Amino acid sequence: MPLPSPIPLAERKEILRADIYQRLSHLSEQDREAESRSVVLRLLEIIRTDIIICGFIPLRTEANIRPFLEEVLKRGQPLYLPTFDGHSVFLRKTEDLHHLTVSQFHIPEPPQDGALLDPTVPVIALIPGRAFDARGARCGRGNGAYDRWIAERRKTSPASLYYGAALECQIVGEVPMAEHDQFLDGIVTARGLMEKRS
Repeated sequence: MPLPSPIPLAERKEILRADIYQRLSHLSEQDREAESRSVVLRLLEIIRTDIIICGFIPLRTEANIRPFLEEVLKRGQPLYLPTFDGHSVFLRKTEDLHHLTVSQFHIPEPPQDGALLDPTVPVIALIPGRAFDARGARCGRGNGAYDRWIAERRKTSPASLYYGAALECQIVGEVPMAEHDQFLDGIVTARGLMEKRS
C-alpha cells in the first residue's frame, strides 16, 4: 500500500491535470487525429452493437471519438449524449450530431427535448477524463458530475459498463482517488481495451 502523500488530494489532482494538459499541448493535431482514428477502430471492435451507447462530444484536447458516434447512429443504435446544468449530468437521446446546441459551458449538447436516458436500462458508456490509470481510476475536470452519475446508475443498472476513451499520453501510473470517485470498467486507447486491474 502506498504511503499517504503530504500533498492534499485536491492539489495532487490539480497537479495531475496540469501535467496532462502539458502533455496534450505537445501533441500535434496530426498526431492526435491519427491516434484518435486508432481509438475509433478499437471502439468499433470492442463495443457491442446490440446495446444503448452513451457517448460524449470530445473537446480538442481529447480523443476524437466523433466518427465512432456517427457510426453508432448510422447503424441505428440508440445514442445518448450528456447535458450539464453546472452540477449534474443528464443523458439525452441524440438522433443527429449536426443538430447539437452549444451550452453555456461551450459544450455541444443534444436538444433539451431529447428523451432522457432510462436509469434502469443497461448501457455501455464512454466517459471523458483528463487522466486514467490501469486500475480504471479517472481524473476528470473537478466537477464530480460524472462520478455522481456513475454511482447512481450502478445502483439502478448494475449491468452497465463504463469505459474511458483516452489518448496514450493521458494514461498515468496512478490517479489519486477520493472515496466518492468512481473507477471505470476499462480504458480504450489506440492499443485496445485496457480492462480494469484490481
